[in-house]
Amino acid sequence: MKKIKKIGVILMALSIMTACMTIDVYAANQSKSKSVKEGGKLYSNVWRSNSPSKSGTTYQWDYQVSAKYSGKAKVKEIRTTWRVSASLRSGASLAMGVGYGATVSANASSSSSWQTVPTASRYWSNTNGAKESSWRSNAIVAPKKDYRRKTFSVINEARVLIKGNKKPYTISAGV
Repeated sequence: MKKIKKIGVILMALSIMTACMTIDVYAANQSKSKSVKEGGKLYSNVWRSNSPSKSGTTYQWDYQVSAKYSGKAKVKEIRTTWRVSASLRSGASLAMGVGYGATVSANASSSSSWQTVPTASRYWSNTNGAKESSWRSNAIVAPKKDYRRKTFSVINEARVLIKGNKKPYTISAGV
């Protein structure tokens, strides 16, 4: 009976370990930090789905970006600023959701050559003393036949302005 319990515990542990290891297959992420003179650190965090989902003639990725300050100083403003990019051709478009039903998009030229196409940057800012600012949405490429595999990326800049300072701290991360 004790051997059966041990085997059960071992199998359960292996199942949990396997589940934890497979999570990274589906997502890419990076966190970068910078020390702040007033104490603590500023973090730029970015996460995106590793492989796109397919819907009709589109590829779609989920993403999340954030700026986080870990210190005790009072924050005047904290901001996360991001953009997405991909290698496209033949007039293909790249769009990202930016809230309230709005999107930001960019298009490749009509050339059949591959081009890196970035969207314009967007930001989310908190000026209420919060120590974190984050955004989660999705991005879409259409048509998928004019997207170059494994070229989708998200770049995020974290920015914090400490009360009493004129110059903000910034740090970037990307996947």
